[in-house]
Amino acid sequence: MPSKKAIGWVVGTALVLGAGGFVLAKYNTNSMAHVMYEKITGQHAQAEVSSKTEQRQVESTENKTEIKSTKQNSDQLTKLLKQENFKGSYAVMKNGKIATTDSMRKGTADKYYQVADLENMLTAAAILKLVDEGKLSLSTPISKYYSTLDSTDTITVSSLLKMTSGLSNNATPSSQLTNVLSWNISNAQSGTNGVYNYEEINYVLLEGIISQVTGGTYQAYIKKAFLEPYDLDQVKFVSSVSDSKLATPYNGSSKVSQTTLGQEMNAQMGRNQVMATPAGFLKLTKILVQKYGDQTSFTATTVTNFTGQLIKSDDMFYGSGGIVGYRASVAISKDGKTGIMLMSNHSNGKDNLTQLVKNCYTKLN
Repeated sequence: MPSKKAIGWVVGTALVLGAGGFVLAKYNTNSMAHVMYEKITGQHAQAEVSSKTEQRQVESTENKTEIKSTKQNSDQLTKLLKQENFKGSYAVMKNGKIATTDSMRKGTADKYYQVADLENMLTAAAILKLVDEGKLSLSTPISKYYSTLDSTDTITVSSLLKMTSGLSNNATPSSQLTNVLSWNISNAQSGTNGVYNYEEINYVLLEGIISQVTGGTYQAYIKKAFLEPYDLDQVKFVSSVSDSKLATPYNGSSKVSQTTLGQEMNAQMGRNQVMATPAGFLKLTKILVQKYGDQTSFTATTVTNFTGQLIKSDDMFYGSGGIVGYRASVAISKDGKTGIMLMSNHSNGKDNLTQLVKNCYTKLN
């Protein structure tokens, strides 16, 4: 097929020769018009072939350079992670695509890990999506959704996002909860509104609001709004992950029992519901950053007011979360195209990978 430019020349020939001349140019091989047609299209066809050949050579060189660079980055990361005694898996994103997935233990790169506090990032995005859809306002008092909760009209949806509601819940469930939301409401305690305090009840209430606004479950909305449209099949709710797919959790050298892990996961609904592979959650982070990264309600400005959302830094967003047996940390560029996800299954839930993931991120640039 002639190039667009060649077609332009042919059209020009038709205008000069007239409609009859253009037909003649195509089909009368003895005509001067045909010679002109052949000359014009032939020249441009040859130019196009030459151009494509050069382009392929350039692309081949670029691809080889990128592959070499990716391998060097991977080698540097592996060396750094070994030095820091990292135990777990990781995924690297370059140019908006997963470039590397690997594990410090063979065959576990596609295992599922708890994302813990980082689930709050997904909850915040769901709230902002409902705002964009005109179904919710950040300034709405939460009393609209929880009439039995002892709260003032100054506690808003935004207060929950920023964890400045003053609400807390220091109770511990003694058995498997059948209604986590009701349990949190009945054990809620009021404090000073407007002052930051990390309390997971804030995000439990946000999930309840999502359910009320959408008329379905929190899980159903997350799947419909984010997981299914973007084919994020490596981000799942805990109930959908089989034991064979889990990265076995350890606290130090001791394996975390199902009972202990279950109690940790059961304590709060606002987190500990989502599990993912490093590649799966990194893809999700990219999508959320590109959609909501410029909104202050989606990010925290410093680690001292961390809510489970991403923290905005000079050249990136980063965040971490943990539960006994698991730790997850992510660092990603402002445009969402370059990033790294670390997921460990050797954790006491409090140890931190934040500095390590930031150090790894610098190796990508």
